Amino acid sequence: MMTLYNTLFPFVTLLAMSFSTYAKEADNYASLKKQLSTWLASSNVVYADFTITQPVTITTNDKQAAGGEVKFKASGKQCVAYAPHRFYDIHTYRIALALFEHCQVFLANTVHRNTLNLKGQKTDLGKYRYSTTNAFIDVYSQTVDTFTIYQIHGFDAAKRRTKEALNADVIISRGNKYPNDKIKQMSQCLVQKLHLNSVIYPIEVKELGGTKNILNTVAPRNSHFFHIELSNTLRARLIKQPTLMSQFNTCITL
Repeated sequence: MMTLYNTLFPFVTLLAMSFSTYAKEADNYASLKKQLSTWLASSNVVYADFTITQPVTITTNDKQAAGGEVKFKASGKQCVAYAPHRFYDIHTYRIALALFEHCQVFLANTVHRNTLNLKGQKTDLGKYRYSTTNAFIDVYSQTVDTFTIYQIHGFDAAKRRTKEALNADVIISRGNKYPNDKIKQMSQCLVQKLHLNSVIYPIEVKELGGTKNILNTVAPRNSHFFHIELSNTLRARLIKQPTLMSQFNTCITL
């Protein structure tokens, strides 16, 4: 005879396994944050999967933590220049690195966004929860009163479904939050001083708002998240024109 226990046992077992996996991920993540905190405080790396490439840089290709490159310097504005898709969104790494001249923190991926971890999950830093970069953002948030995250993405105009996105050079949003005065000032600067077609999601364009980005969920309360999409054409111009790059960064970090 089929009992309630027999009926529920497979579900309970699966639930227990899922909880165990989640707990292990959470434990590993907590350990990762502890060691990143140690590095931030003393520049001594103790995590076995990290390597030092410069006095201010640590990198890891650990797929379970979605890989990650972290740079930190004591000088600069309390902000994060972030390129989560360096191998997919061409030139975004170099653009974020230039923005790092203004900011204390630089973050980037070290494995492709389509790389699978041991559980078969894509290690896309725009969506992955237990990443090195998310861990560092959380650790950094505990050392400052408030800070800003500028996440740089790239888009192909030919793949857009609306004329507003097709014609855009820059699409800026606050993820799933409504635009504020800061984002309007940034966009206005890009339009008036650089003569770029900068549009704000969801007021002026309905695509590429970053509404499903993981930072909408995990960004610390003392942070301000800006999701910045750049066209292929603009990215190519920025890396070829240092003056334009400098002006662009000035507008972004107003």
